[in-house]
Amino acid sequence: MPRNFDAIVIGSGLGGLTAAALFARAGHKVLVLERNHSFGGAATVYHHGALAIEASLHEIDGLDASDPKGPILRALGIDRDIPFVDVGDLHEVRSPLFNEPFVMPRGLDAALAASRAHFPQQAKGVEQYFERIDAVRQAVAMMSDHQDDRSWWLWNAPTLPWRLWPLIRDRHATLSEVFGRLFGDNEAVKLALASNLGYYTDDPDTMPFIHFAVPQASYLTGGGHYIRGGSQVLSDRLVAIVREAGGEVEASREVEAILLDGNRTRGVRHRAPKTDDVREELAPIVFGNAAPTVLAAMLPDDKRATFMSRYQGRRPSISLWTMSLGLNRHSHDFGVRHYSTSILPSWLTALSGFHDAAAVLGEDSESRITPYGFVAYDQIDSGLNANGPYLAALVGLDRVQNWAGLSSEAKRERKERWMDRIVADLDRQFPGIAGSIMHREMSTSETFQQYLNTPGGSLYGFAPESRGFMPLAATAISGLYLASAFTGGGGFTGAIMGGGWAARAAMRADT
Repeated sequence: MPRNFDAIVIGSGLGGLTAAALFARAGHKVLVLERNHSFGGAATVYHHGALAIEASLHEIDGLDASDPKGPILRALGIDRDIPFVDVGDLHEVRSPLFNEPFVMPRGLDAALAASRAHFPQQAKGVEQYFERIDAVRQAVAMMSDHQDDRSWWLWNAPTLPWRLWPLIRDRHATLSEVFGRLFGDNEAVKLALASNLGYYTDDPDTMPFIHFAVPQASYLTGGGHYIRGGSQVLSDRLVAIVREAGGEVEASREVEAILLDGNRTRGVRHRAPKTDDVREELAPIVFGNAAPTVLAAMLPDDKRATFMSRYQGRRPSISLWTMSLGLNRHSHDFGVRHYSTSILPSWLTALSGFHDAAAVLGEDSESRITPYGFVAYDQIDSGLNANGPYLAALVGLDRVQNWAGLSSEAKRERKERWMDRIVADLDRQFPGIAGSIMHREMSTSETFQQYLNTPGGSLYGFAPESRGFMPLAATAISGLYLASAFTGGGGFTGAIMGGGWAARAAMRADT
């Protein structure tokens, strides 16, 4: 007999778990179904021998009073129950274009002072940049604070153009356009301020400045934080909230079909992979913690085109490669001084060069190294591997085309070759660190495509492009909501926000 729930969640990534926990806390009975054997999606920690490996989290932005995800964290008690560790300076940037590494400190004033000191000829543009990203974030925070207060919007209508001017001014501007106006052809300052661009996109020419400004200002204002013990701590707490409220969370259950009555959801059909164990569960609300293309394949044939019509022209985001290292000595023994370091190769002499970075791993030539970020978890009280081996991670842009058409052996050889090259480059930055590596492993865009079931291994939902705002949580199918980065944007913040918007939309429709 089918079981009855108030809502069913397809997928247990952060977006799905956030929607599930909020809906459960509101008094609803929720079922979460996860096709993998563990919960959390990218927000997981796994082990290789004695080494605990963080699957994705380097740092989460904000957590200050203006953070739009603050109400969600407080509603779930996450701000009290989860230990967040401040990572200190946001990152160090190394590039042949700089005489010495550039360090981006936490805090808008400190960041402004450091940037102005490092690039004195660009002082005016630097000042305007920090003013601009702060103004954009404040406008977004104001909109978030009053999103459900219709009377506030009516009462303040005469002043809204002034209050929202930072968003109106830059609503169509790309990162390249704004940086061009502020810094002209000085590519060094552009690369210093946007060295972490690869966490969002590989194309500054299509990246909306607003989408870049909000997280940058959030990191500067609220700081960067790591969840002590790893991102699995957050996923486990969200699972516990659902269960404490009487809901159920089941792993190794793959949803085959979203069941409809007309154009209204009525439940799902799911099975244990590679078995005949098939079940149907009923619920008027379905939260999809999956890419729209994946959800569309679960719908009846005659509903798929209608469902996908809202996402026409939207491209999936970029993907990444990651390398996890286990070190037998502390990273500071080799001159590492910051939690996060961006390392830019000599060929990357302009911000627009990021557009070529994702293709580098598909090249057989040794003339170019990929730009990458280096994160040393032992630089903070991460709660991982306190007595060694010590975890470090490297990350850069990737695409599935780099691995297409290769045999398993050819893929393995390409991974090994790139790990050798990247470790050698890291050793040039921090001499001696290569000799301390006792474990290494590499994941690619293909790995993420298989594990997360996202098109092209996309990690951040839809690509940030100048096409207006991200899609709404509500879909063309009544009762079906997107609860993922495909509405909230990239990163942990985007996934949490996407899940929060889905839960709010479902609860508004239920009243």
